Amino acid sequence: MKTPQATVSVSNEEATTSISFIALTIASPVMGLVLIVPAIPEIVTRFSITENMGQSLITLYLIALGLGQLVYGIASDRFGRRPILILGSIIFTVGSGLILFANSIEFLLLCRVIQGLGAAACLAMGRAMINDNFVRTEAAKHMSTAQTIQSTVPIIAVLFGGVLVQFLGWRSGMAVSAIAGGMILCITLFRIAETHKNKLPKIDLNEIFKAYGHIFSNPIFLSFAITCGMQSGMFYVLAGILPYHYEALGQSPLAFGLWFSIMPIGFFIGNIINRSYLVMRGIEIVAFTGSLITLLSMIILCVAAYTGNLTPAAIALPCGLFGFGNGILISNATIGAISAAGKYAGTGSGFTGAWQMIAGAGFGALIVALGGTISMLVTVISIIGISIISIICLSYAFIHRNRLADK
Repeated sequence: MKTPQATVSVSNEEATTSISFIALTIASPVMGLVLIVPAIPEIVTRFSITENMGQSLITLYLIALGLGQLVYGIASDRFGRRPILILGSIIFTVGSGLILFANSIEFLLLCRVIQGLGAAACLAMGRAMINDNFVRTEAAKHMSTAQTIQSTVPIIAVLFGGVLVQFLGWRSGMAVSAIAGGMILCITLFRIAETHKNKLPKIDLNEIFKAYGHIFSNPIFLSFAITCGMQSGMFYVLAGILPYHYEALGQSPLAFGLWFSIMPIGFFIGNIINRSYLVMRGIEIVAFTGSLITLLSMIILCVAAYTGNLTPAAIALPCGLFGFGNGILISNATIGAISAAGKYAGTGSGFTGAWQMIAGAGFGALIVALGGTISMLVTVISIIGISIISIICLSYAFIHRNRLADK
C-alpha cells in the first residue's frame, strides 16, 4: 500500500478530471505518431526518399520518445511531475509546429526528434501521476480508464488522419498535434497541482546509479517492464509498416485510416473490459492472458499471409484482436512495473516508457531491413518471435504473483 504522504487525496470529480487530463498527456505521444502514419507514402513521394528513410519518421520519433523518458523520469523524482510536464508540453508544441514549415527531409526529421523529446515528458509524467495518486490495484484500474480515454485519440486520429492527408495534405496532422500540445500546457499551468510529495533530496550520478540499480535488480520490475515494452513495440512496428501493405492492396490514405482504426478500437474495447471486469482478478493473470491473445492474433495473420489470402479485412481483423489483447495487457503491465519500482516510480516509469519506444524503433528498423514493407510474412513471423519472448519474460511475474498480493 502507498504511504499517506505518497497518496494524493482527491474528490471523485477531481479524480475524474485528473484522469481525463492524464489520458490526454498519455495520448499526445500516440497522436504524434499516428497522425503522420497515413502521410508516410505521400512524404516518401514528395521528398523523393526511400521507404527506409520514410520509416525514419517513425524510428527517430520513437528513439527520442524513449531516451527522453530516461531523463524525465529520474528528473521528476527530484523536481516533481508538474515542472517536467510543463517543459515537455512546450517542446512537443514547438516541435509539432515547426513541422508545418519543413521544406526538406532533414529538417522534417529534426522536428520529429524535437517533437518526440517533448512527447516523452507527457507520456512518462502521465503514468507517474497515476501511480502517485492511487494504490496498486486502483492504479491499474485508473490506468485502464486513462487508456480507454486515450485510445479514442488514435481511433479518431487514424480515422481523420487519412481524411486530413487526402484533402489538406500531410502537414495537417501535425497542426492538430501542435494544438493538443498547447492544450496540455495551458491545463497544466492553470489546473494541475503537483502529485509527487516525496521528492528526492538531490540528484547526482550516485543517485542516478542507485535508482537504476534498484529497478534493474528487481526481477518483478524487469518482468513487467520488458513485457510492456515489447508488446507496445509490436504495436509501433505495425503502425509503421502496415501503410505499405495497404497501399500495395490499392488502398487510399482514407481507406487505410478506416482499416487501421480497427486496431485502436480493439485496444479501446480491451481497456473497457479490463477496467470493468478483469483488473480485480489480479494484474499478473490479466496481463498474461493479454499476451496470449496478442500471440494468437499474429498467428491468425501469419496463416493469412502464408496462404496468400491477404485482403484489407484479413489484415485489419487480426490486428483488431491484437489491439484487444494489448488493451488488457498494457495498463496492468505498466502499473506492475511502476509500483515495483517503489520510491523510484518516476525512474521506473521513464525506463518502462523508454524501452517501449526503443523496442518499437529497433524492431521496426530491423523488420524493414529484413523486407517487412514488402513481405507481410516477414513482418508477422518477426512479431510472433517478439511476442513469444515477451511471454517468457512475463512468466516470472505470473509465477510469483502471490508474492505481490499484499502490495
